[in-house]
Amino acid sequence: MTTTASSPSTVRLAVGAWTAAVAAGAAESVLAVTHAVRQDQFGPSLWADVGLRLVVYSVALALTVHFARGRRWARTALTVLLTGVGLASLVVPAVMSLLDGQSVTEALSGETGRIAWAFVAVRLLHIACVVVASVAMYTPSANRHFARSAKPATLPAHP
Repeated sequence: MTTTASSPSTVRLAVGAWTAAVAAGAAESVLAVTHAVRQDQFGPSLWADVGLRLVVYSVALALTVHFARGRRWARTALTVLLTGVGLASLVVPAVMSLLDGQSVTEALSGETGRIAWAFVAVRLLHIACVVVASVAMYTPSANRHFARSAKPATLPAHP
């Protein structure tokens, strides 16, 4: 990602955390596909899920690039789509599963056995990265950075 030298460290942290969140999401996808193939459960619905994730992670990376370049609309889109919708999609089903009496590993991974622990570790990393990125995007230094990038350019005065 390309942040400028004038970007505050919190903006650079947010870019790194968003990138890590996407990588963690991709790792979750690899684990899910690996498990499905081992269980002989691959079919059209699995590939549709993989396709959807590919689109989501591509959009997330594109938004991260625009955010790194100081685009305010990208910060808003990351907040709504990834912090709001994305984080809810990671946390709400797990909480509902816990309330239904599932173990933490089953609730966070939907799996049992050895792959469940790997999935839980990656899922928790994914969630942590989203939280760190979301907080870093709205620190005072990041707010000042995005407020500066929103000001219109002024033309020099004519003599």
